Amino acid sequence: MAGSTFGRHLGSLLGFLIVFLWRPVCANSVESSSPGPVPRWNTAALQGIRDAKLGAPVVAHALIQHAGAEVTVVANDPLPLLQAISDLRLEYGWQINWESAPGYSRFDVVDDTDPGWRASHPGVKGVTRPAGALFRCGFPEPKPSDPAAERDILTRLIDQYNATDNPGKYVLRVDADGQFTVIGTQVRDETGALQKIQPLLSTPVTLTQALRSVEDTVNAIVDLLQSATGKKIIFAVASSSLFINTQVTMGGNRVPARDLLKQAFASTKRPLQYDLGFDPDVPIYLLGVSLTMREETNGFGGRKLVPVDRAAKP
Repeated sequence: MAGSTFGRHLGSLLGFLIVFLWRPVCANSVESSSPGPVPRWNTAALQGIRDAKLGAPVVAHALIQHAGAEVTVVANDPLPLLQAISDLRLEYGWQINWESAPGYSRFDVVDDTDPGWRASHPGVKGVTRPAGALFRCGFPEPKPSDPAAERDILTRLIDQYNATDNPGKYVLRVDADGQFTVIGTQVRDETGALQKIQPLLSTPVTLTQALRSVEDTVNAIVDLLQSATGKKIIFAVASSSLFINTQVTMGGNRVPARDLLKQAFASTKRPLQYDLGFDPDVPIYLLGVSLTMREETNGFGGRKLVPVDRAAKP
């Protein structure tokens, strides 16, 4: 399977599943040209950026620096806004949903095919990845459990990202219950011009009122969404026992799929957040759901991830 188009796309899909089920950083395909382990930030790389002598390295996680009352986040990833948000989630225990802008043009995605494979298959479509790179943003250090500060920081983050040439343009949605969702609303077409899109989860669907497990409810919503849009969607969750064991009675007539999904997730009584990714090579959308986590010390000089509804109060 290692040279076939199906094999490369399968590798890309598996990479996206890892991205959106665990800590979201963009994974390359099984035949990616990127080198082995992705490095973390180090002193030399940071000084090189400060001196404007070096480009930032592609890294596994965003760098979050605290300096008095100011915080700086630096990301360098094919999806740098997602990388920044993913690590801010863990830093502060923030519950933030993510919906990728479905970039497809040569301005939003770049070739990531292994050069050796490309040399022997010059006429075959290779593997692409989002065309993102370095992104940095500063903001005031937020107080613990301050939704207004979280909203201001996310707004600043998105505004500064949208001013860059990184792929996709985004908006912040704030629900009545205070939950935040970062939504891709624009991509670039093949001329480089920005093009408005209807986000996939804004599509209205009609779900028959019934008692179902959360898993069956989400699968039903995904099926309706596929029928309404003609788009392929994979739903995956790291641990499905919560979804299988939780029952919910719900339905709705021409309700945005996003609102139905959030209602289903809320019925579990756990702080769930979702990530909607897009792979233009197949093409397919990938919906992953995870518990909102926060990093804490483990008492042995290391760090651990703790669900925010189980974490110690800051």
